[in-house]
Amino acid sequence: MQIQITAVSDPALIAAAARHGLRRPVLAARLAGWAFLLVAVLLLGVTGDLSPGLLAGGAALAVLVPVLLLNHTARGLRAGRLTTYEISEGGVASSDEEARHAYAWRAVRSVEQLSGQLLFRLRGTRLLPVPTAGLSPAQIEQVLVTASARGLQVRRFTL
Repeated sequence: MQIQITAVSDPALIAAAARHGLRRPVLAARLAGWAFLLVAVLLLGVTGDLSPGLLAGGAALAVLVPVLLLNHTARGLRAGRLTTYEISEGGVASSDEEARHAYAWRAVRSVEQLSGQLLFRLRGTRLLPVPTAGLSPAQIEQVLVTASARGLQVRRFTL
């Protein structure tokens, strides 16, 4: 199998991939922030004193951290650049005018089919979204079957 796609990354797809890929850390930050805010309200009700540290920490965790995390990730995925993606028996690669990144299948944790793209989850929290606009349904299925044959978890989502 050798599939090559050249496409300009769609900022909307990149944002969707970032939101989907980071939903657990974003949820954890938001829950921790709301917990801090709840504790601040409970302390205000019990003691009558407002804790600015708890309020600021809660607001930062509930709002600021998720926004920064999502924006940083979406910018890091290089939206708007002409990129060539290659998917083969050896793994997946992406290259643009500035850099080339290649990942063997053993570096990929899972592959998720989202609306308009395949999201390759790499080791750690790295993500590689690959647009599927230039692929036929048979080619998409071939990529997913290859990933599954390599022992990777394959998920299908329609967003």
